[in-house]
Amino acid sequence: MTDNPLAEAQRESAGASTSGKYSFQVHWALCAIIDKHSQKKEYAVFVEHHEDVVIANSLEVDAAQFEFYQVKNTGKAYTSGALTKRNKGANSTLKSSVLGKLLSSCIDTQYEDRITTIGLVSSSGFSLGIEKDLKLDVIKIGDIDSAELALLTKAIHKELNILLMPEHLHFIVPEIQLKNQEDYVVSRFAYLVNSLFPGSYSNPVEIYRAVIDEMGRLSRLEYDYKDWERLIEKKSLTSTSVQGVITLHSNYSGIDGLKSEFSDLVDELGWDSRRKRILKRDFGRIALTRAGFMSALDIEITNSFKLSYDKIDESTFSDDVSHISALEQQAMNDGLLAKVIDRDRLLLEVIYCLLKAN
Repeated sequence: MTDNPLAEAQRESAGASTSGKYSFQVHWALCAIIDKHSQKKEYAVFVEHHEDVVIANSLEVDAAQFEFYQVKNTGKAYTSGALTKRNKGANSTLKSSVLGKLLSSCIDTQYEDRITTIGLVSSSGFSLGIEKDLKLDVIKIGDIDSAELALLTKAIHKELNILLMPEHLHFIVPEIQLKNQEDYVVSRFAYLVNSLFPGSYSNPVEIYRAVIDEMGRLSRLEYDYKDWERLIEKKSLTSTSVQGVITLHSNYSGIDGLKSEFSDLVDELGWDSRRKRILKRDFGRIALTRAGFMSALDIEITNSFKLSYDKIDESTFSDDVSHISALEQQAMNDGLLAKVIDRDRLLLEVIYCLLKAN
């Protein structure tokens, strides 16, 4: 088990307080997922964990860096005064400001040096003094005029004793709007699938429902996890899991040739009809997944099997059955069973490597 860099006590774990806030927050997170996925970038997304949305850029703990986002569904554009206003709490204490709450999730934490973006997302935008009066959808600290920045810095210094505003703090006006959020995200999923598998048939509504339901389930988990692997497994929506949903609800003619070759090959192996049916289905999912999105794990597995494959001289075998048997045994000798689920998956990886090589 690997130590979890995000294993600090959370500021709060009650989650979004209203359905409207939660709906906008989740739909914005889905758009962020689609953007990452369309760039074929590995990611893990956490909802209601330290912040409204946290995105890791890797599933590997040593490589992971984080983006922290607070997502607000508001009726008015945020001014510097609204961002730093502190309401009275119990016993005459002052509550955190909107900006102070976001920064307190990021500053003076064990993971502070791993944060690449601190983002405040507002459905109604921001009314801040901007250099050259530009209209920006992402406002960075360097874009804010000196007088406005001085007001923000003074208020945050008083609240959190921060001398300078973080340079990676962004104020973000989202493309997604409050109206028709579901339709917007469904259409984005449709475009995503078409970019991964041009000309494919997919059911973007089912993809949307499966992903948003899983995100809702994950957001209700309030436990902390000390080790990274359990955090990824229990609390995150990953590029691998999203790709799995996409492939489950998509058909792509671009892998028909590979599937046909597999079908011809298994007919020679003497399997019973039930095993053929199951392995043909599983092989199709492997081929479809890797045609659209090769995760870091996929790359590692295919490279490992390719190295093992290259150790066997194909010319010494008179038929495919004996060749595959030798490849399977070599993969076992190389310890590759530990990289996959079971012996059937090892065999599928052996055949996948064989067909891709030819």
